[in-house]
Amino acid sequence: MADVEVLKEEVVTFLLVLLRLGLVMTFLPVTGSRSLPAQFKIGLIVALALVLTPAVDLRYDENDIPLLVVKELFFSLALAFTVRVVFYAIDTAGQIISTTMGLSLATVFNPEMGQSTAVTSLYSVVAIMLFLSLDAHHYFIYAFVKSFERVPLGGADVRTLSAAVLGLSGRILVIALKMAAPVITVVMMTNILLGLVQKLMPQFNIFFVGWPVYLSLGYLIMFLGIPLTLYLLGGYFTTLKDDLDALILIGE
Repeated sequence: MADVEVLKEEVVTFLLVLLRLGLVMTFLPVTGSRSLPAQFKIGLIVALALVLTPAVDLRYDENDIPLLVVKELFFSLALAFTVRVVFYAIDTAGQIISTTMGLSLATVFNPEMGQSTAVTSLYSVVAIMLFLSLDAHHYFIYAFVKSFERVPLGGADVRTLSAAVLGLSGRILVIALKMAAPVITVVMMTNILLGLVQKLMPQFNIFFVGWPVYLSLGYLIMFLGIPLTLYLLGGYFTTLKDDLDALILIGE
């Protein structure tokens, strides 16, 4: 009977570790990409969960298991969302730029976000390469391992985590507007100038001329602004470790 109880505790611990690890890795960039085979992702998650289970000490009551699952679900989503915030902002910025330039109808499949525009796909590839080159994924691995020490399985504070997630969600629009602001500004000024030209020359076909102008200026500003975009994203990726540490401390 004692062996059965020990086995039961190990199985419950493994399932909770699998829940935290599976949810986090599913929502992360690269490992959560839809281009990766599902069998590979499942095998990787199960293998890592088997490795981590012996290092996790879980004490629980059988009646508390549903509550433990709910807390683990929320903490895992909060942890993954902290890393994913910048990528959601990039997707939003790409959609704003595409709409401003008149490219919103030209959608392609982005393995990170699903259906997206060509601008969003370009920014996503650049962001993922920068994310890996800055070793930002190492910050996350460190924080994830530390999360088992600082936030025991089922020990997350849901109320404080909710406030932290809401605060992070507001950052999405801020980052997106910073990335899209140059293109929005140039296209808006172009609109004003074309409007003045159309008033001075009523025979001027603004719809025929305007779209190529928007595309040309939009792409020009995008490529000229790549160094600034890299600097902006690099700053957010560099502070990722502090954000993850703060989330773990809040979740205690």
